[in-house]
Amino acid sequence: MNFNIPALPEHVRTLTDPNQDKVRIVHALIRVSDLPKDIPLDPDPRVPKVKGPVIRKISGSLESNDGRFHLLNRGITISAREVEYDNKNGILTLRIPDTGEQHGIIDGGHSYRAITDMMDKGRRIAEAEGGAESSAQDFDLQYVHLEILVGIENHLADIAEARNFSVQLKSWTLAAYRKDFEWFLEAIEPEFRKYVRTSENDPEPIGILDLIQILSAVNPILFPPAVAPIEAYKNAGKCLEYFVDKGDRYGYKKFAPIAKDVLRLYDHIRFHWKTAYNAEDELGRRGRLGARSEMHKRKRNRSALATYYFLDPEHGPSKGDVPVEKGFALPVIASFRALVEEKGKFFRWSTSPFKFFDEHGSKLVKLIMAYSDSANSDPHVVGRDPQAYTALYTELRRWYLEGRLAKLENA
Repeated sequence: MNFNIPALPEHVRTLTDPNQDKVRIVHALIRVSDLPKDIPLDPDPRVPKVKGPVIRKISGSLESNDGRFHLLNRGITISAREVEYDNKNGILTLRIPDTGEQHGIIDGGHSYRAITDMMDKGRRIAEAEGGAESSAQDFDLQYVHLEILVGIENHLADIAEARNFSVQLKSWTLAAYRKDFEWFLEAIEPEFRKYVRTSENDPEPIGILDLIQILSAVNPILFPPAVAPIEAYKNAGKCLEYFVDKGDRYGYKKFAPIAKDVLRLYDHIRFHWKTAYNAEDELGRRGRLGARSEMHKRKRNRSALATYYFLDPEHGPSKGDVPVEKGFALPVIASFRALVEEKGKFFRWSTSPFKFFDEHGSKLVKLIMAYSDSANSDPHVVGRDPQAYTALYTELRRWYLEGRLAKLENA
């Protein structure tokens, strides 16, 4: 499919990538009224919401028609198979295939949705008024910045992730400046703190956003039994918002006495994942984790994902056998919020989570991998599946209660 967009020569610039021969980068400023309405959103990992504060803010900036939209808005990033500019006729042509998920909008989906919705609304009003002037004239001063990338198919996943997490990265750096992480960093001193990165430019290996996601998944106030903690997986920025709440409405500071345990448990689960999956079940059957496709899909950062910094911090990082994706591991540790109880001002464990995993971890790991079977082996689908979280939590809670009952009967 071709998209032809009017653009003045002085508003279009083409760059060649200094390191990637096949990559071209085109920057263009175009009037919002000239933006095509059918550019696919397939590559964008965040589906734009129809309503909400982000859409309202973008729409408000558009409606002002103050000529500053392209300065106040991050713009729209598009992956195209080809791009050409007709200097004589002032037409920028994007070639985007009808099928596949490698071409279309990578970042800026909310901006695109706000612009096209505003244009549609204006056209409907103009038609209803019968012969009214085109709605495009209502936004004649507003431009949007397009960044068109060509030849990035092999880099698409990394680019999409980096672009869509840029706002969150800036947010957690600012939070570090506001000292909102201090109580947590003090709680994990001294041996854990040295591995935690609180700014995107720091050299430490583990970003604090990842740790906040883990704490969120195990937080029984934020996610009571009836609420599946899918937000802990899919929305790190929202977890940060909960974490830095001035009144600590969601009880994060209650984790102070067991914060180290939570981080170590997450590493403990992933480090023993292979052993747990391959263990014999009640029928004497053994698993073969190495034969599963999930263990071979990741090509990049395999070693980093299988390195565990909190397992035995006094002796340095531990290396595991296989990388375990967050989409699998987070639902498992989220089930352990069934063992977190509030005593006084803080959270405590109702029983040792490490011994509990050693006893029941095989069933937990095999259960989450069964959900992977029905999700086409995609950890991102599993990490967003509320049924997976609910099933693991329910089973863990049942095993815990059955264990307590057995102890009482044998006392």
